Amino acid sequence: MNEETLRDEIFKLVKRIFELRSSADKFSPSVDMVRYAGAVYDDEEIKNMINAILDGWFGVSKYARRFESRFSRSLGVKRTIITNSGSSANLLAVSALLSSQLSENERLKPGDEVITTALTFPTTLNPIIQNGLVPVFLDVDLETYNIRAEDLEKALSKKTRAIFIPHTLGNPNEMDAICDFAEDHDLFLIEDACDALGSKYDGRHVGSFGDFGTFSFYPAHQITMGEGGAIVTNDRRLADIALSLRDWGRACVMPICDPSRCPDKECPKAIRSEKAVNPYGLPGDYDKRYTYVNIGYNFKPTEIQAAMGLAQLEKLPGFIEARKRNFKLLYEEILEYEDLFMLPRWLPKSEPCWFAFPLTIRDTAQFTRREIVEWLTRRRIEAKMIFSGNILKHPAYREIRCRLAQELTNSDFIMWNSFFVGIYPGLTDEKIEYIIETFRSFIRKNR
Repeated sequence: MNEETLRDEIFKLVKRIFELRSSADKFSPSVDMVRYAGAVYDDEEIKNMINAILDGWFGVSKYARRFESRFSRSLGVKRTIITNSGSSANLLAVSALLSSQLSENERLKPGDEVITTALTFPTTLNPIIQNGLVPVFLDVDLETYNIRAEDLEKALSKKTRAIFIPHTLGNPNEMDAICDFAEDHDLFLIEDACDALGSKYDGRHVGSFGDFGTFSFYPAHQITMGEGGAIVTNDRRLADIALSLRDWGRACVMPICDPSRCPDKECPKAIRSEKAVNPYGLPGDYDKRYTYVNIGYNFKPTEIQAAMGLAQLEKLPGFIEARKRNFKLLYEEILEYEDLFMLPRWLPKSEPCWFAFPLTIRDTAQFTRREIVEWLTRRRIEAKMIFSGNILKHPAYREIRCRLAQELTNSDFIMWNSFFVGIYPGLTDEKIEYIIETFRSFIRKNR
């Protein structure tokens, strides 16, 4: 038997395992956990991952390049750089804007201000702080969970150099107004689209509007690599800086480390001559892969992750439709209880691919968030807080250097009164109906 035949035998066994699991998968309400999110995959992902393992090259290589190319095409962007997490993608995006490879007048410097939101995930805010920049906080709308574009003017000062905003829970921001504001005031714009893969604004994928867009492939998100993320851009120069930072800060940003095929004619590895002029002042024959032009990181994923991501990307259209369908089923049910809950709202030009189904309890309701979340939890339905609420109320952030552009009233209200349940593709009709019936039983008891 040759290797190809043996691989086929392995794949048949893997497929059989998934068939056995599927035939034994039965849902028992109030016994089995209804999770808010999870990885949805089958033998195709495992087949890709086994192939990557057996190919014997675990660092970034052909699977990563294929994923980057296909991801770029799917979003309509010029460059994708995959990373080991969405959080790393956020750190790379902000760090790239401080690189000395940008001109003195262009790049960000410690002390510059970055407009962002107080309702956030820590790793959206952390890169601002970690790079010595000053976050300027805006409040959010109670129903979209995003900033109001008209509030950006309140945050503007002579020190403002960038905007970094998340598309909260997959709900797109008002990108035309935000892009106009960034252009009018010569600001960098970063979109945290980690929750929003598949969401569109005015027919265009979120993450593709700004100087950088970032994505996460943690199991809770629209596709997964187990862990993993990506940074996307339409600016080749920024892409090269981000890639350098991802790969230890080295000068080589070529996807192929084969000197005979290297398109960079100035690269010492391509020239292979001791007389070559090194533009960095190092010995003329010095390997560009060991020449460092940024103070970088190692944020690379593995080939195994990229192989999984390739199979997931093929399934993304179906995942998006499943999320939209599950959201619609919950929305139409909870609409009956609008006197008790603020339902999520999206902008007219938005087409969200929701990360989850958020709800905010009205002041007039006769129950608290704790009571309904405990009711759901006792019945084995996961319910989560909306990230940080007002992140400045958390111990780690109480003494950071920052500026408030307005009162954070809504962020505080969300911290006390909002939660979400799942809509991910792993939720069957039976599970969605169980969630709905559990809401109904709670409301009958507490209305």
